[in-house]
Amino acid sequence: MNNKVNNISSDSFILLLEKGESIAYETLFRLYYDKLVHISIGYLGCYDDAEEIVQNLFLKLWEDKKKLKPISNINSYLYTMVKYACLDFIKHEKIKMNFVNSSLEKKLSIQHQFIKDEAASLLLENELENKILEGIDLLPEKCRKVFLKSRFEGLKHHEIAKLLDVSKRTVDNHISNALKHMRLHLKEFLTLFL
Repeated sequence: MNNKVNNISSDSFILLLEKGESIAYETLFRLYYDKLVHISIGYLGCYDDAEEIVQNLFLKLWEDKKKLKPISNINSYLYTMVKYACLDFIKHEKIKMNFVNSSLEKKLSIQHQFIKDEAASLLLENELENKILEGIDLLPEKCRKVFLKSRFEGLKHHEIAKLLDVSKRTVDNHISNALKHMRLHLKEFLTLFL
């Protein structure tokens, strides 16, 4: 039977393919598979991809058997199908690579911006810390002691009064004066956050 299929005309062979005759598909596969894979490798440079293209081509032939009628030259038809399938594959791979590259560029840009923002924040934080210390140093000595005990040691006003042997009202006044001074001294930073 196999010799009979090989010797029949192209029209008869296509008719057998259209009818879904498995012997016709097997013959076509054996005759063209290796040649088509070789052509695919020429386009793609990768055996696995080339093999996948050709396998999909034969699957498509099976699924679209009713569309085979107008084919006059099966050889030319298969080579053309493989060529366009390879070109589509290459085009799709380029689109994927462009997407990956674009995504990578965006990710790097975001990371760069984050690092830049992080560096700017750190710089601003260091400047603010220096400005606070400078402002504290400019306070009168007693006022500075009261302010440090309140804000850095976390003591309550009555505790500071007892520790420094002054009235609570004096502590309140020192804290009030220190806060006014610090607001004025830090006004350029305060406007950044308002």
